[in-house]
Amino acid sequence: MTTYIVGVDVGATTTKFGLLTSRGEHREQWKIPTDKKNGGKDFPPQIIAGIEERFRKHGISKGQVLGVGIGVPGFIDEDEEVVSAPNIGWKSYPLQSVFADAFDVPVCINNDANLAAAGEHWQGAGKNEASTFFITIGTGVGGGMIVNGELVNGVSGTAGEIGHTLVVPHGRLCTCGREGCLEEYVAVKGLRRSLRDHLRNGMDTSRLHEDSDAIAIYEAAASGDALARHIVNEAAYYLGYALANVATMLNPEKIIIGGGISAAGDTLLQPLHLHFKRFVLKEADRKLALEPARFGNDAGIYGAAWLVMKRLGYFDGRRWPLK
Repeated sequence: MTTYIVGVDVGATTTKFGLLTSRGEHREQWKIPTDKKNGGKDFPPQIIAGIEERFRKHGISKGQVLGVGIGVPGFIDEDEEVVSAPNIGWKSYPLQSVFADAFDVPVCINNDANLAAAGEHWQGAGKNEASTFFITIGTGVGGGMIVNGELVNGVSGTAGEIGHTLVVPHGRLCTCGREGCLEEYVAVKGLRRSLRDHLRNGMDTSRLHEDSDAIAIYEAAASGDALARHIVNEAAYYLGYALANVATMLNPEKIIIGGGISAAGDTLLQPLHLHFKRFVLKEADRKLALEPARFGNDAGIYGAAWLVMKRLGYFDGRRWPLK
């Protein structure tokens, strides 16, 4: 009998799903808009309904399901029971209980960036590496650290939160309440803020306007637009500064760059490498690789499945894929 794991990656705008067999094979992948109405309370039933519909579609009984892994953009208590995710509207929300009641299987929850880090470590760009740091850049900025095959959570679950490290003292106000966080300069909202600021200061552009999104900015930069290239270079500067500190402090074997913005490719990576090399301690850079995620924006699905398998003990001296 084939058994399955469900991986769920809850994002601020889109939630992605993966239905995987216990041999690591994708049966189906899909996504839905994240419903934040009513404080996000209407959304978990929609997630559950979507999963149940796929079970019916593929003729999967609940007895064939090993577990559900969920990544959320927020903070999870030590028992994985209560979730606080301001971008969704959840505040001390009992997400694990809701899903456990629906499926009667192990439900494992962690921060979305942590699980993206785990996904890349397990089957992606960090495979076979002992220690990796993963950064995801999109609507926000998050990060996760793997050391000796273990996910590092920290005493309060905030390990890896690179998006809320300070890069500009007394800089832009962040949603966390502090000023100058990396997220405010390199995430989607940060790029758009930079664009508006530069336009209002009189900088010229042939392709952009105040309502241009991050995709348009990177496309314009790739086409040679001077303002767009300036904005991307600014973002690469702050990102290189932050990642150089990560490399110097944590000394991982590999830093992996994922999330929606990673699709910009060399338009971002080339200036990022230049700034990173400028700031990093040379000894920390000697054996370090800096590269894009293999799974792009889908690493969290794999990481959510990894979390279930990890919890069930399938990586304790056993080989993957499962028999």
